[in-house]
Amino acid sequence: MRQSAVPAVAAATPAGTRPRVPLWLKVLLSTALLAIIVWFVVVPQFAGVEAALASLESVSLPLVLLAAVLQLSSLLSFSALTAAVLGPVRPGYFTLLRIDLADLGVNHVVPGGGATAAAVRFRLLVRAGVRSSAAITAATIETTGSNLVLGVVFAGGILLSLTTLVVTGTYIVAGTVVLILLAGSGAGVWLLTRRTEFVVRGARRVAARVPLISEQRVEVFVRSVAAQVIELVTDRRRMSAALGLAGGNWLLDAASLGVLLAAFGHPLAVGPLLAVYGLGGLLALLPLTPGGLGIVEGVLVPALVAVGTPHATALLAVVGWRVLEFWLPIPLGLAAYVSLRLGVLRRRPDLP
Repeated sequence: MRQSAVPAVAAATPAGTRPRVPLWLKVLLSTALLAIIVWFVVVPQFAGVEAALASLESVSLPLVLLAAVLQLSSLLSFSALTAAVLGPVRPGYFTLLRIDLADLGVNHVVPGGGATAAAVRFRLLVRAGVRSSAAITAATIETTGSNLVLGVVFAGGILLSLTTLVVTGTYIVAGTVVLILLAGSGAGVWLLTRRTEFVVRGARRVAARVPLISEQRVEVFVRSVAAQVIELVTDRRRMSAALGLAGGNWLLDAASLGVLLAAFGHPLAVGPLLAVYGLGGLLALLPLTPGGLGIVEGVLVPALVAVGTPHATALLAVVGWRVLEFWLPIPLGLAAYVSLRLGVLRRRPDLP
C-alpha cells in the first residue's frame, strides 16, 4: 500500500489558487497510457493462456485461501503502522483501517490515484479528529518510511539470490534508485533532527521563489515533520514497532505471491521471490497508472519466468495475486468509506 504526501503541498497553498489539470485530460492521458502498456507489455504475456488455464485443475485451494489471508494481514499491518506513526492521540484502529482501505480503493481506480487518494485520506483523518498538521506529517513519514522498507526488501532479495538471479539492466536501475533513496532519506533525517533551523531556512527560501506557496505554512510543516521524526526515532519501542509493521506489510504481501506460486505447483526460493516482488513494487510507485496497473503485471510475469518459473504458473500466480492485492481493495474500500459515513463520521456533513 502506498500513500502520497501531496496533502502537504495542498495545505501550504491558498485554497482555490492551485493550478489544476482538467479531470478529462487526466482520464484521457491515463487511459491512453494504460492502453499502450496493456497492448505492448501485458498482452504478450498471455501467449499460451490455454495451457495456463489447464493448470487450474491442479491448484491447491487451501494455499489460495492462505494467500488471501496473508493479503488481508498485509492490510491490517499497514493500518497498525498508521496507528504507530500517529502515536497515542489518534482515532481507534478500526477507524484507521477503514480510512486506509478507502484511500487504497481510490488509489486503485482514479487517474493520478496517489494524489487524489492522499487528499481523501487527509480529509478523512482530519474529520476523524486528527489535527491537520499531524495528518500531513504522519502521511509524509509513513509513506517515505514504508517505501524505504520496500527498497530494503528488494535489496535483501537481491543479496539472497546473487548466485541464481540474472541481474538485468532493470534490476540495476531499481537498485541504484533504492541506494539513492536510502542515502537521501538518511541525510534528510539527520538534517531534520540535527540541523532543523538550517532546513527551515532553506525551505523558506525555496517557498519564497515558488508562486502560491506560503513560507509560513512550509515552515510549520517542516517543524512538524522534524518534531515527529525526533519523537519517533527517540522512542525505540515505537520505532521498532513502526519498522516491524512496515516490513510486515510488504513481506506478507510478498508471501501472498509466493504462496500462490506454490499453489500452482512451483514454489520459489525466498531470495528470488523478494527480488522479483520488490522490483514490481518499486515500479508500482511510478504515478503512471492506478496502482501500477498493467506495469506490474507486464514486469512480474517475465521476471518470474527469468528465475525459472514456468510461464503458465507465473501468469496465473501474478493474475491471482493482483486480484487479491489490486482488485479486492476496491470493493473493500467502498464498503469502508460507506461505513465511515454511516458510522463514526456520520455527523460530518462536509465530508468529500
